[in-house]
Amino acid sequence: MNKISVYFVMASALTCHSLWAQQGTTIIGKNDWLFYQYEMTDPSYSNLENTSLDLIAKFNRQLRANGINLVVTLVPLKMRVYSEHLPDSIKLSEYMIGSYARMSGVLASAQVHLADLNTVFLASQSRNSDAPFFFRLDSHWAPAGAMLAAETIKSSIDANSELKKTLNALPVEKFNIIYGKRKRPSKGRDLAEQLPTGSPNFAAEMVTPVNISRAQPPKEDLLGNRLPVGITLVGSSYSHEWTGFPDALRYVLQRDVLGVSVGADRGSWVGMESYLRDDSFQTKAPEILLWELPERDMKAPPDYKFRDARYVTNNTEWLLRVSALVQAKCEIAEPQARVVATGLGSKSGQLKGNDLVAGPTVDGDFVEISFDKPLEKLDYLSARLTLDGPKLVTLEGSGAGVASRQLVYPVAGDDASHVFKVTVPSATKGFSKVRIFPGKSNGFALQNLQVCRQPAELLK
Repeated sequence: MNKISVYFVMASALTCHSLWAQQGTTIIGKNDWLFYQYEMTDPSYSNLENTSLDLIAKFNRQLRANGINLVVTLVPLKMRVYSEHLPDSIKLSEYMIGSYARMSGVLASAQVHLADLNTVFLASQSRNSDAPFFFRLDSHWAPAGAMLAAETIKSSIDANSELKKTLNALPVEKFNIIYGKRKRPSKGRDLAEQLPTGSPNFAAEMVTPVNISRAQPPKEDLLGNRLPVGITLVGSSYSHEWTGFPDALRYVLQRDVLGVSVGADRGSWVGMESYLRDDSFQTKAPEILLWELPERDMKAPPDYKFRDARYVTNNTEWLLRVSALVQAKCEIAEPQARVVATGLGSKSGQLKGNDLVAGPTVDGDFVEISFDKPLEKLDYLSARLTLDGPKLVTLEGSGAGVASRQLVYPVAGDDASHVFKVTVPSATKGFSKVRIFPGKSNGFALQNLQVCRQPAELLK
């Protein structure tokens, strides 16, 4: 199947408080059901949730302006869907009961298309069948839940004339489904593995295997390259291939789906940015972008302090970065860039105009870019970057009366030319100089440099 391996870590690194705060993150319920204590929420989290919703709404406006249809799907709380299995000591508050509907309303008012899984999961007559929607011993959805989620997304798309038209215009890819005859032990048991020492033992759950396969080889161009996929799924570990959710979407939609998933330690915001930075998006953006986010993670916007520090980022700066990445056209900004004849630019023959092509580089080498006016908040740099070796480049912004700042951006490091769009925000007035440090490499090039400006309404 078509997919990108961004990052995938099953274990959550988020820290919070609950019944098992002293010992673990798992709550033991009734009838051998286990629950994730991080799903507990209350009105004190509403500001964080509203921040996440606002970022999604603003991001959606930029996607729509650039011809991309966003479909958001929030994975409902397992605690709500199977509240009858919670221990007697835990009762759902009115806030937890209504939080999904509240967030759905906020997104709807911002014209964000949401596939409502919560209502469908709660109302389904199959909720209490021998094939539950969530694993008893794991935080993720089971095959039945993944399939119902995919069917709900399809129904949601069909109910929207614009989305339905877009989907119908995409080439059909036939996928077949086969259900196994015998149940097998599930690999999903992350909640059981987080139980403190001395807890009861739980036997593995038995699930019916589901095999979804392509009926015909994937379509290729005359050179044997896979044709771009018109639908991308970006999500959490609920969207990892082992859950069956990406395959369920392929089967229900009868279209190929590019799958991108990340673990809880990195979070959905990092996952989306990683995909947008990748060639698969920059070369050919999808017609439909499906964004799966766990409802429980809405209280963890980009600057959520209990996430791994490497993946904590300013909320506004996240929005500026992802918005820059989705701009299909460079709107030229007022500041004009000039690659300076210093550092790598001082070496004979390496600098021609604003294009710099260097041989091997060492730590400390840099290319310096100066601007005739300080960069503004909505400005970003757009170029083609080639780097052979390192997977990261460091940018350093500076200027008169401005505190310097270093930012690190991921790159492919494969000695091929890639789109390079970066913001270089400062805490006060903008930078008038930026240095790019490629690190120790076998070759480096920076070409087609422009300063572009994002739409003024982005931050409104």
